[in-house]
Amino acid sequence: MNQSEVEFFDALAPQWDANEINSTPERVQSILSKLPLSEGQNILDLGTGTGILIPYLSEIVGPKGRVVGIDLSEGMLSRARKKYGHLGNVELLKLDFEEELLPGKFDVVMLFCVYPHLHRPSETLDWLFKMNIAEDGCAVVAFSSDEKFINNIHHERKSESDHLPPASILAEQIASWGYNTKVLAETSNEYIVIIRRNS
Repeated sequence: MNQSEVEFFDALAPQWDANEINSTPERVQSILSKLPLSEGQNILDLGTGTGILIPYLSEIVGPKGRVVGIDLSEGMLSRARKKYGHLGNVELLKLDFEEELLPGKFDVVMLFCVYPHLHRPSETLDWLFKMNIAEDGCAVVAFSSDEKFINNIHHERKSESDHLPPASILAEQIASWGYNTKVLAETSNEYIVIIRRNS
């Protein structure tokens, strides 16, 4: 993420939660219920923002598990820390996950409402699977809307590669990079693609 993008999210941080209309508790819980999440897991939430997923993930993994939220926007992280800094199984870190080494191995890596912001998605996934995803772990690309809604938000971007394809097309694209992919949801309210190593 470049400096202008960081400044953009820093500026939005104070109003982010009030303006986030799609990530309702019902939609978030529905998405998470479809994922291979369980007590005791280590979960990495990339681009955690103000921590939309944090309380749900914290509850799922319980005291024996761990949730690490990563973001490059200090404005977003400060909001997340105010809300969830008291949770004992949660750690929030300021880090550029496409440029810097992340700590630890994780059972699940969440990319919730993040994928269009990746500058090098193929390389980033390769690095995550090499360095941070446990042998039988997975990465998840998810949104609480469909690609049309997401692309409408990002309509000012000029490059077609910055736009989000339908979940089935994204799954095919990522599979062409050498991964095992599966679409878990492709509706107006849910977009979920799970990514694993090829066996």
